Amino acid sequence: MFEGTQLVFLLAAKSIMFIKIQDMAFVHTGMERELDEKVAVSLLLVGSLALGLVGGVACSLFVANPGIAGQDGQDGLDGLPGPMGPAGPQGEPGENGPQGEQGPQGLEGVPGSDGVNSVLQIVQASNSTMQNTGSLTGMEWFDMSVVDSSMATSINVQQGSKLLILFSASVRLDAAGSLWARIVLDGNVNSTVTVTSVGSQSGGTFQSHIEFLSGSLNSGVHIIHLQLLRENGSPIVLDRTLTITEVAG
Repeated sequence: MFEGTQLVFLLAAKSIMFIKIQDMAFVHTGMERELDEKVAVSLLLVGSLALGLVGGVACSLFVANPGIAGQDGQDGLDGLPGPMGPAGPQGEPGENGPQGEQGPQGLEGVPGSDGVNSVLQIVQASNSTMQNTGSLTGMEWFDMSVVDSSMATSINVQQGSKLLILFSASVRLDAAGSLWARIVLDGNVNSTVTVTSVGSQSGGTFQSHIEFLSGSLNSGVHIIHLQLLRENGSPIVLDRTLTITEVAG
């Protein structure tokens, strides 16, 4: 590009020199003055052409060769989050979890009898009144029927039958309270003893439960009593149930 600019200036200079040499060779006559005017016009045209070429070349140098690109600007701040979209469809239910551990074995059921129904009759008595035992002598067995007649009952059984006797009750104990309970059949056969008690720093309501299965009985009437023993405190017997079931022997 620079070599082209030099060539334009060289041609323009040679044209000017040629015109000046011719100008010196002529005599200033009327014809010569006319020729001088033509030469001057030509000189102006050539000079204008040269200047135009020079300006175009200069402009092309600035336009054709852009400068080095500047560094990228810093990223702008993040915009505010858009609104939450609608909830998607519910997924498929997961697989069933592993089976839990087997629980403890339940209590043994009433023994059956070959070829006949095992249960012959059921007698039940219940009471929900509160019964405070604090006035009773401590460490002595007493029949609950003294204060609650429903806790003593009779039943007429067949020869060889057995009795399954169940007692359950809610007992409210104060601190260090303790209450014992047992089932007595015909005044001489006793069940095991259940003890409901708490420590010296606590109290509350607890469950008392007894199960008793007699041996084979003679036919006739048999008497069942519930007996209690107050060891400590003033235990209060709440709702209670006595259930007697005759089963075939």
